[in-house]
Order: sequence, then structure tokens, then C-alpha cells
Amino acid sequence: MAGVAACPSCGEAEDLRGEQVNDDIRITCLSCTAQWMRGGVRCADCGGQDIVHRPQAMTRHSRGTQLSIIGWRELPLCRRCDAEALETSISQNTPVPSDYVAACLGAAQNSAAAAAPQAGAPTPAPTSKRASAAAANPAEAEKSSSAPRAPARPRQTRPKAAPSPPPSPSPSMVPTVRQAIAAFMGESSGQADATAMLLLGTHLGSHNRLTVLEEDGAADRLTRWSLGHWGDGGDRAQRCLSTICRAVDFWGARGWLTSDPAAGLR
Repeated sequence: MAGVAACPSCGEAEDLRGEQVNDDIRITCLSCTAQWMRGGVRCADCGGQDIVHRPQAMTRHSRGTQLSIIGWRELPLCRRCDAEALETSISQNTPVPSDYVAACLGAAQNSAAAAAPQAGAPTPAPTSKRASAAAANPAEAEKSSSAPRAPARPRQTRPKAAPSPPPSPSPSMVPTVRQAIAAFMGESSGQADATAMLLLGTHLGSHNRLTVLEEDGAADRLTRWSLGHWGDGGDRAQRCLSTICRAVDFWGARGWLTSDPAAGLR
């Protein structure tokens, strides 16, 4: 966008890449993969440029489930796609909630994917013509039941197809490391080690997408880093390693990870 040298999503100011698109330049943030046109901010959902920036707190769990504000950023909101959040923030003169992900940055794609019907949902079995006729005329049903029936033919069974591997999540649906850790800590009910999660977020880079854990060699790097901090086998070390394993299971259950980068810690 004109005059802006930082990513509107994560604030990255150096790790950026530009490419010519018609008469404009598309900027890509190599830290969080957000994209925008240099000539002006465009909504990732509708493509409009009627964008308003509102303050949003950047938070993390500093102690157990205690949420602490570590900074502020200007969040771009589309007047059309983020109308409700924008109207509430302006009318009440309050910042946008820290857990709100703007549709302007691609949140609408996440909600659309979550609302899609699941494949293989059960459907009601169709009613056969014979059953319908029997219900309409009980006498005919009694005659047909007394008539000799032909022996039933054995059913041919088809071999079951091998289950297909789970599809890789779209990059726009995977949260950042900071958002993934915040979601896990919110569900852990104070049983997780907050210090381990804080150090893990710093190690992985809080503004990187969670898929950083599935890059080549990421599982080995996570194992070496974790054992370097908590390899003494004490009670505290076991609690920290268990927290990391539980977090990976939590993220995998939500489809944010398709592998187990913590396999070396189990």
C-alpha cells in the first residue's frame, strides 16, 4: 500500500516481496504470507478498498491462563465484510477484541470452510415402491406376503478402498503460532505450563504460521530444542515436555497440523 512499509497483519517491515500486477505491485509478507496491493489495502474477501484501521491489542498468556497485553497494532477492517466489528469498535470507542481475525485479512475463508457440510453425512434411505403400495393397500400386502418368495441372491461385497490421507490445510486457514498457542492455553484450563508455551512461541516465531512445524527437519529441530531446555528428566521438565506434546495433539485435532512434529518427545 502507498507509503506503508510494514505488513498490516503482523507488522513485518523487512521480510517483504513485491511483484508487478498490471499497473500496481502486489506485496507479499514472507513472515505471515499476507498479501496486499501497494496502491491501497484491499479486502481479502470482497476485494474492496473501503478499509478502516482500528486498534487491536496483541496478547499472550504470561502466567497460566492470565492474558497480558504485549503491544498494539492497527487492524485493517473492511466496511462491508467487517461491518459489525467495525461499528461496535467505533460506537463504543473501544479497540477491536484481541481474538478477532478480520475478514479483510481472510477470516471469511476460514468461516466458510468451517460451515461447509462434512462429507459422508448420513442421508435418509429412500422408500421403495413396494413398501409404499403395501402401506396404501394392506390386503395386497397380505397376499404378497403369503406368496412364495424366490431365494435371495448373495450380495457381492466390494473391497473397501484404502482411506485417503487428510488434505493439507489451506495456508489462509492455519493460524499464526501466537494464535495457536492462545487457543491451546484457553482450552487447557490452567493445566499447561505457560513458560514452556512462551518459550516455544519465541523459538518458532510468534508471527509465523503454525505450518512452520511441518517444514523439512522441523520435527528434529523441535526435539533438539526441547531436550536442550528440559532434558534433565525432572518433574518440571516432564511437565514442560508434556505440555508441548498436548499442544501438538490439540493443533492436530483441529486440522492445523497433518503430522506429529513432537513424535521424538513422546
